[in-house]
Amino acid sequence: MKNLSSNAQKINSEQTRSDPLDILFERSCVLADRARDGSLQFIEGVDMAYSAAEWSGLVDRFGDDVVQLVLADAFGGR
Repeated sequence: MKNLSSNAQKINSEQTRSDPLDILFERSCVLADRARDGSLQFIEGVDMAYSAAEWSGLVDRFGDDVVQLVLADAFGGR
């Protein structure tokens, strides 16, 4: 990393990377809020979040149970 600019070093740094499960939780909370205000059906929001987790490899990386716990917290925890 010695030859990288300071911005490139920040991008490549572990400190600047967000935990992928935290990102899934935050995005799922947005979908849950939309389900609560009626602009999105609940099951559609859950399906969208789970599909995103599958597509991004989170289900393979962390397992189905962990992903479902994150979604349950996002959709039922507020």
